[in-house]
Amino acid sequence: MRVKALEALSLYYNYGIRSLAPGEEAKGGLALHLLATGANVEPLDDDARAFGRAAVDKPHPDAGLDIEATAADVLDWVGEIPERAAEALEAELAKDKPRSTLVKQLEKLADSDGE
Repeated sequence: MRVKALEALSLYYNYGIRSLAPGEEAKGGLALHLLATGANVEPLDDDARAFGRAAVDKPHPDAGLDIEATAADVLDWVGEIPERAAEALEAELAKDKPRSTLVKQLEKLADSDGE
């Protein structure tokens, strides 16, 4: 996996500060980290482009609840926030066929109240 920095970047990676100049290439784990964190980089190979498309297709946590999304995406949206878990639980239970495993996980998160 390879990416090219589109601006000067300074980041904490692998227990140290890394700097990249505009146009400098990164590969492997560093490239993956840059893509995953939304750094201003250009994908240079098929793997990087595929990862970039997957990140764009995934809903942003602040986009609001999409109860029809995958269970993993619903849980990503909820995070560790009991209020979001309660909202997602209510929406899931309102469905004709609630997903039992998701319901159990949401109940656990909704009842946590920061414990």
